[in-house]
Amino acid sequence: MNIPYWKNLQPLRIPANWTILQHKLMNIEPEKLNKNDDKWLTMFVEDILQIERHLKRKINKKVEQQKLIIDLGWYPDSEPSGNFRLVAILNNNWEFPLLQFTSRSKKEIVETLEYWLFGIFDDIYFIEDENHFRKLYKHYQ
Repeated sequence: MNIPYWKNLQPLRIPANWTILQHKLMNIEPEKLNKNDDKWLTMFVEDILQIERHLKRKINKKVEQQKLIIDLGWYPDSEPSGNFRLVAILNNNWEFPLLQFTSRSKKEIVETLEYWLFGIFDDIYFIEDENHFRKLYKHYQ
């Protein structure tokens, strides 16, 4: 009997103020796969996980909003020699991520993702200065 795919999804801790747009992160370390395994074609792709949160503030009776996206993919797509790439994107500025982290370890990716969610973004309601934010977390550049 085949196990449903969702039983192999990686459990994640995600705060209530985030919306999950896509979750296909499987509970498997890439180092445990043979380079000829078919899982490379379906599990280690560019579109693995995407979550978003809307930030807003009110100034002078005007509401300003921002969209924060955390995206996870495998690059190059389906290549056993690739890496996970985790990025935080503000207002669809994909060319200049707020944060980025690369690793071949799913465990490190999950730990980093959960740290970003709870240790960095949990108390942030608006990002005033992107460059200052990047400098504060330059180890994630």
